[in-house]
Amino acid sequence: MWTNSYSLEQTGEFIQEVRRSRGITQQRFAEMLGVSHTTLSNLEQGKNTSTRTLELALQLLGLRVVIVPKGARVVVTEQEG
Repeated sequence: MWTNSYSLEQTGEFIQEVRRSRGITQQRFAEMLGVSHTTLSNLEQGKNTSTRTLELALQLLGLRVVIVPKGARVVVTEQEG
């Protein structure tokens, strides 16, 4: 699963989508992250949260960030496994 994200709001929405698709409640994910429900809500809304919280959320969901220069042509291929 991947997405193009151009803002913190889009990144937060994607994190929320992945979390929900895996059946993880917001309360449970906040506990896994070691943050409050409010902090997780802020992250998923693209509001001000620490980069460490963002990094940990991505790690726990098995996601990674790839930074590509504007205008670059990129092809993404997903592989099973």
